Amino acid sequence: MKEFFCSKWRKLQSSKWRFSMYALTAFIGVIIGNLLVNPHLYYILGALSGSLLIIVINLIYVIVSSNRNQNSKKD
Repeated sequence: MKEFFCSKWRKLQSSKWRFSMYALTAFIGVIIGNLLVNPHLYYILGALSGSLLIIVINLIYVIVSSNRNQNSKKD
């Protein structure tokens, strides 16, 4: 069982999408913390906009890096 989780963790650390996963994890953590401490819509909207911004930046990075890799393979 330990080997399964260690291999998944290493795969996550080398993934191009790891920053998106971190953003979603942080968003879920902020939602849970906000609901436990002081439920307020502004905190939720701030966490949502920050997470979406990180995901969009990561999406652009993945698209650009994959296009760059495809162009280098053609040469």
